[in-house]
Parts: sequence; structure tokens; C-alpha cells
Amino acid sequence: MISGWMQGWRQRKDSAMVPLFASYIVILLLAIVIGSMLYWKATTIVQHTVENSNAAMLQQLREVVDGRLREIEQLEQQIAFHPKLGKLLNSDRVLAEQEAYAVVEFASELRRFKTLANLLIYDFYIYADASQTLVGPGVKSTPQILFDGVYRFPGKSSKDWTEEFQRLAMRKYDPSVSVQSSDGAPLSLITYRQSLPYGNPGDVRGSLIVMIDESQLRALFDKLAAVNQGEIYIVDSENRIVSSTATNGSSSSAGLFSYGGLNGETGKQELVSEGEATIASYTTSGVNGWKYVYVVPSDVFLDQVYTVKKWALILLTLCVVGGVAASLYLAYRNYRPVRDVVRAIRTWRASDTVQEQAGGEYDLIRSTIESARLTESRLRERLEQQSPIIRVNFLRRLIRGYADPAELKPEALVFAGFSFQWQSFAVLLIEVDDISGFAQAGEREWPFVSFIIANIAGELANERHQGYPVELDRGRVAMLVNVRQEREGEAAADLKAVAGGLSTLLADRFRLQATVAVGGPVSGASRIGEAFLAALAALEEELSLGREHPAAGPTGGAGDLVPMSAEPDETGYYYPLEAEQQLLNVVKSGDSERAIKLLDAICADNFDKRGISAVSGRYLLVHLTGTMYRLLQSHPGLKQLVTEQLVSLDNKGGDLDEAFGELKRVYVALCGLLRERRGDAGDRLLSGVREHIERHYGDNMLSVNSIADAFELTPQYLSTVFKKASGQNLADYIAEVRLREAKRLLADTSETLAAIALRVGYANDIGFIRFFKKYEGVTPGAYRTSLDTDR
Repeated sequence: MISGWMQGWRQRKDSAMVPLFASYIVILLLAIVIGSMLYWKATTIVQHTVENSNAAMLQQLREVVDGRLREIEQLEQQIAFHPKLGKLLNSDRVLAEQEAYAVVEFASELRRFKTLANLLIYDFYIYADASQTLVGPGVKSTPQILFDGVYRFPGKSSKDWTEEFQRLAMRKYDPSVSVQSSDGAPLSLITYRQSLPYGNPGDVRGSLIVMIDESQLRALFDKLAAVNQGEIYIVDSENRIVSSTATNGSSSSAGLFSYGGLNGETGKQELVSEGEATIASYTTSGVNGWKYVYVVPSDVFLDQVYTVKKWALILLTLCVVGGVAASLYLAYRNYRPVRDVVRAIRTWRASDTVQEQAGGEYDLIRSTIESARLTESRLRERLEQQSPIIRVNFLRRLIRGYADPAELKPEALVFAGFSFQWQSFAVLLIEVDDISGFAQAGEREWPFVSFIIANIAGELANERHQGYPVELDRGRVAMLVNVRQEREGEAAADLKAVAGGLSTLLADRFRLQATVAVGGPVSGASRIGEAFLAALAALEEELSLGREHPAAGPTGGAGDLVPMSAEPDETGYYYPLEAEQQLLNVVKSGDSERAIKLLDAICADNFDKRGISAVSGRYLLVHLTGTMYRLLQSHPGLKQLVTEQLVSLDNKGGDLDEAFGELKRVYVALCGLLRERRGDAGDRLLSGVREHIERHYGDNMLSVNSIADAFELTPQYLSTVFKKASGQNLADYIAEVRLREAKRLLADTSETLAAIALRVGYANDIGFIRFFKKYEGVTPGAYRTSLDTDR
């Protein structure tokens, strides 16, 4: 696949693949740059972390050792200010008996100080120069016995010690030396010396010597040194190594670093020892100025840094290799839809060569979109031209009460071009009887007459309310009046005034003989049809009165849902087609309350107002029963149940009131059955939705929302019920129906793709091609070609 694409890419340098791949590479390079910066920052942070960790451990060691050394100074102070020390330092060479006893007693008290001393103190003595006596914990001795017998320091005799004791020493530490003890066991001791007494440096009469066990001191930092395979050194201000964890002692460290070279109290230096790079971290003691130096090989010190670097480089390499491969794959995958679109465009236009010379694939798509945009603009212009017709047709259906509940929602009304501000409505019906006084009667004059009537009626209604006039039939104009809320109490008078003024104006100025009737007002857009029926009944009454009394001329009247009484009429019952259609719509929706209101209005209009005979009333009863059977034709499952209830109507004899009451109860029962059937969200809803889709799949406005509006459900509830009942998403089922029909048309007809697209619910062939390719994997043209090849 990749090799074939590479060959095609070389042949076509204007391919959209090139900028796609380049854009992914640019993004990859940006990621690499950011990754490199993160790599550098991460290694720096890790290095600082390691340095801080080692410095923290070294400082912790310093605090521990300094604490032990402060205990030595406390011991020194306790001895220096002991009251019996003065007697010892001031005694002559030959001690008197009383002085000798005081010295022995002082030695006994020093034993208690040794018991309280820390483990670093191996032993300590007080040297009195006048008597050349050494007093220790429970011990009274001489320099010869102690330094030539008990502790033999290398290269240092008792005489050397005596001379050293006579020199001034202020808290002086000597580096660790190996001492041979009287029992033959080697000891590693650090000596601490302080001249006595305090406060008179020029008069040295004795010294305190403390022997520090170096093994106990090393035990404090041996574990720290072993952690990173390093060595710890303690260096004094004379650049002497006081103590060290190095196996070969100070000899291996001579010249490695100098006290003066370790600047500051803390820090880090990079050193080279015997050809090996090392890193020395150090800190300074606050007690005696020692430098605690931690020397670690660079490889060990930066081990974590090297690990981070190694993994970062590995990941960066994988990122580069994988990023290039992913860029190539993503560029090709995203290029495939572009390639398919280009092929479809070229197949449609049949002008590949011209387009390639004009530019690349993007230029071809751009030119096609511009062409489609022009086509869309023409379609929009045509739609705008047709919008008045659409608006008129909707207004006619709305006035007659044929509008679906979904069409009465505010957003649907706005889409149709209506914005009702108030909740009350009325309907005016204007019937033109004679235009001979205005013009010669002819088909060409009637539209002009309707135009005049609609404009005048609208102007009169708009003075106090909002009017929407429309021509229903030749010579009949209806006007929907949106009654202003603050004038609902005066609405009936306002409407009568409009009707009377319109009749007078048409007769006086245009010599048009017209009859005006009013229905309403009613509350809610869903009851506009009721107002229309009332106006229609009032109009029929006015026209019948005009026929009976022709000398009376045209009249203007107003009607209600229950018109006022009139003279009895034996000519027959009044049950127009509009009233029957409204009754059917209300019963289908399961609204029993509105159904009863309509039946009461029909009965009142016929019995109370028109005064029809019992025979006509029986015919009306049969007609209303026929309306019910007409409704049952689309619900055969309910026919048997309703028929059983209608049988009782035959037993009512001549009692019309009881018969009509029974008919109302049957209508209420039918509304309840239909409402229960509509409430079942199972197979019946599934069947109804499928039938709706089969009938309307060619509507480009068909969607989950439009179907939900048609069934008076929320889109979420409809989708959930359909999915539960069928196991399939509603949008997928719509696509399945459209795809099935598209395949049939592609196989059995020679229609263009644009025509097939319109028939299956797509406004243009581009959307249809995208839809077909999504579900079939090939374009419609390629599918039709494959069928032709098979045939």
C-alpha cells in the first residue's frame, strides 16, 4: 500500500497528500523540540536532586558529629571548673599526704564523668605540670607510665607528650593515629587537648587530653559512605585528614583536595583521583571548623541522571521513528477521503485533464464548492420566492385547524414566518357575493378583489390587534386575528366593529357586496380551528338569511363557538367538512375534552340555533357515527370494541338527547383507547415510526427531532424506546431505509446522482455521496459501475 502510494505521489506532485504529510512532520518536529527541552530540564532537575540529597545526608552527618563533639566540650568545661582541679594544678612535685588524698578523691569523681560521656570518648586525663601527674577516671599516673606503657603513640614518647603539654593548646584536635595499647590491641585514636586553667593563656599549668575512639566516629558515617560507594573525609583547617572511611587511609587522598580549596561552608567540586573522575560534596562543622567531605565517583553520583538520559534518548528515538510512521499513516488515511471526493468530482465533471492543469486537488475541490455554493444560492433564491406560497398554505391549514401539534410550537411558527404575541385568537370570514359594481365578473378580477379585501381587513384589524389575512377560495377571504391581551375583554366588540367597518368600506368605496362573519375568540393556537368553525357557521347563517331576504343586501355579523339562537330551520342539519376533519384530528390525539366540546358545539349549532327537526337530528347522529367509523378504518383493532358500544345507540328509539349522550360516551371511550394505544411505547410505536420513515425518507428535513415532533414525544424518549424495541439506533434505521432506496434507484434507473440524492432526502449530491461512502465503502458512481460490470 505504502509503496504504491509513494509511486503515485511521485507522479502527482500536486497531490493533497504532500501538505498533509508536511503538516504532520511540522507537528512532530515541534513535539521533538519540546521533548528535547523537557529532556534537558529533567536531567538538570535530577542532577540537582541527587546533589541536594547527598548534601542533606552530609549535613545530617555533620549535625550528629558536631553534637558528639559538643559533649566533649561540655566534659571539658565540667572538669575545668571543678573545685578540686585548682589544688591539682597548684601542687608541688611532691604531694603532701592531704593533697594526695584530694587527688585520689578527684580521680574517683572523674570516673562518674566517664560514665556519662558519649561513646566517642575512649579515655581522658588531666595533666598537672607542677607535679607531673596524670589523673584520669579512677586513675593517678605519670606520663612515663601512661604514654610509654599503656598507650604507645607512634613516634611520640612520654617526654614528647610532656613538652607538648607545656605548650598552649586551645581545643586542639590531632588526626587519627594507630595506637598500641598495653594489652597488644591496636587502637585508632584522635586526641583532643585543652590547656588549663581557663582564662590565662600565658600561664599553662596543665592540660586536658581526651582520646576519641575513631572507630565510633566512623560508625556514624560508614553507612552513608556505602550508599553511593563513596568515601567520607574529615579535614581540619591545617589540611590534615582527621578521619576517613578510605581503606588505605589518608595516603590515597593526599593532594586530592585542600581545605582552602573547599570554598564556602557547603559546596561541590569535580575532582580527578588516579584517573577517575569524582565529585566531592562538602559541608563545614560549626564546632571546630572541620570540613566533612563526601567523595563519590562521577558514574555513581550521576547514575540516576544517566538513567534518565538513557531512557529519554530511547523515548525520543522511538518518538521520531514512530512519529514519522504515524505521520505517514495519518496523512494517507486523511488523504483517502480527499482522494475519493476528487475522484467523484472528476467522474461527475468528466474533466480530469482540465482540472489537473488548473491546479492541485484542493483547487479542484475549491472550484467545485464554489459551483455548489452558486447552486445553493439559486436554490435559496427560489426558496425565498416560494416562501410566500408556503406561508399562505400554512396559514390556510392553521385557520382550518389542520395543523399538526408539532407545527404549533413557537420555533415551528417562527420558521413558518409567524410570531404570535398573545394567546387569544379569532377568525374573520369574508364572502364576496357580487363584484359587478366593482368590475366585470371574470377569473382575472377575483385575485385583485381578494387582494383588496385582505389589505383592508388587515389594516382594520391591526389598529387594535394583529391580523393575518389569506384567501381560502375564490371569493372567500379569511383573517386570523391575534387578540391583544390587554383588550381581551373588549375583543368581541372590536371584532364586530372590524366586521361592520369592513362591510361598509367595501360597499361604499369599491361597491363590493360581501358578507363578514366572526368566530371566537378562543384561547390557544390549537383551538383556532374551533374559531374557524364558529365563523363558518355564522357565515352560513348570514348567507342563508340573505337568500331568504334578498332585499336586505349584504350583512356583517359575528359568531361564537355556540352561536345565538335563530329561527328554526327545517332544511337539514349543518355539519361541514371542516368540522368533521377537526373532530377526526382531536379524537386521533386522544383529547376527549376537546372532542366533547366540538360535539356540543355541533349539537348547539344544529338544535339550539338552527332548530333542526328530529329526522334531521337522526341523520346528523348517523353522520357523526359515520365519522367514527371513518376513523376506525385506520385502527381495525378497535373496530370490534367500539362497534359493541355503538349497538346500544339503536335501542334509544326517538330519544335524541339520550342517543347523543351515548354517542359522546362512545367518543370518550374511543379517545381513551387511542390514548392508551399511543401510550404503549413498544411494538405499536416501533411500527408507527417505521411507517413514518418509509413515507418520509425522501424529506431532507427528516430527523430524530422531526419524528419526535410528529409523534409528540421528546427526541430522547423516542430514541430510547425505538432502541429498546428494535435493538437499532433510530438514525441508523433512517440511513438504512435511504440506503436501500438509493441502491434500488442506482440499479434500476438511469437518473443522475443529484436526482437520486433528492429522492432519498439529500439537498445535493455531495452530501449523498458522503453518506453512501460512509455506509457502503464506495461512492454511488462506483457502486453503479460495479453493477454495470456485473451485468
